[in-house]
Amino acid sequence: MSADEQDWPKEGEVLMCTVKKVEKFGAFVNLDEYGGIEGFIHISEVSTNWVKNIRDFFKEGRKVVVKVMRLDRAKNQVDLSLKRTTEQQKKYKIQQWKQRQKAGKLLEMVTKKLKKTPEKANEEVVDRLLTEYPDLYSAFEDVVRYGREVLTKHKVPKAWVDSLSEVILANIALPTVSIDGYITMQVFEPNGVELLRGALAELVKPTDGDGESKVSVQVIGPPKYRVTLEAEDYKTAESIMQNRVDSAESYLSDHDYQFEFSRSSK
Repeated sequence: MSADEQDWPKEGEVLMCTVKKVEKFGAFVNLDEYGGIEGFIHISEVSTNWVKNIRDFFKEGRKVVVKVMRLDRAKNQVDLSLKRTTEQQKKYKIQQWKQRQKAGKLLEMVTKKLKKTPEKANEEVVDRLLTEYPDLYSAFEDVVRYGREVLTKHKVPKAWVDSLSEVILANIALPTVSIDGYITMQVFEPNGVELLRGALAELVKPTDGDGESKVSVQVIGPPKYRVTLEAEDYKTAESIMQNRVDSAESYLSDHDYQFEFSRSSK
């Protein structure tokens, strides 16, 4: 089988594969992301422990996440390893594969609705979005973040924009992370309760640039409060958390107060 350089994986790359055939000495798999190029996992690359029965690890048709060890283009051979992939790599690859499957199904739904051919879908949508995005799902996530302008910017025809936007917004939710913080807060004035309520309101009040973040406050027991914040990623979450905490303390700055923030409970 001949293939251009871009149609072959690179050494060290982590791939999703489908088990094709299982032998006593190893397993043959199809590389899902490279047009079904065949690869081989020798029994010595299956596990760090002794493998008594290779079929405990492989079954025809099963998906596995592997790492590329060696390439021999002259022999059309790809040597792979199961044992050299970390749990984090496996988890990320499986999630990525599921996302790509989902994006493909959503596009297929719209393609049928518009009575278009798969070739037209590739020409008018996929090829245009992949000039900027690594995969279709990443582009669809940006439609959720920024709106249909993501599609129009890439000159996707209006009929596609209307239907795709509707389907994407109904089926894709942005990933979120959650972080916690702890505030000890007191006000030593007659109207202290009112001032505390105002400071707590600052913690949950949305501001420009917060995106889809959500903040909640739980009373652990006065004067201690737990703040939970959900955002798109950890960097954004940390930034928003600090801004909210600064706003809450600033609200009390003209009064006699005590304010302490920590990322861990004390």
